[in-house]
Amino acid sequence: MSYPRCTLVTPTYNWPEALELLLLSTMNQTVLPNEVIIADDGSRDDTKQLIESFQKVFPVPLIHIWHQDIKNRKPSIMNQAIGKAKFDYIVEIDGDIIMNKHFIEDHLS
Repeated sequence: MSYPRCTLVTPTYNWPEALELLLLSTMNQTVLPNEVIIADDGSRDDTKQLIESFQKVFPVPLIHIWHQDIKNRKPSIMNQAIGKAKFDYIVEIDGDIIMNKHFIEDHLS
């Protein structure tokens, strides 16, 4: 079956343990998104290091959009991330989600 191409966008903020589980669940999808964009609302270096380690093995482009931590500016960083998306179909999920392995496939179906 042919699916539309899509971008998965997720926010993160200083919780690399949750982001790691989300990224692992992304890699386990029956149908992968065509790219993943992480909208980082000013996390510390441990989040950046986690993303860099995943970028080495991730099966699709993994893009990290970051801005300085000036209180809660999640809407701003999400808008920036969505603006960088290469595909018209955007799946947005919270940063503390572990997706069922059919999550992307179900959306695209």
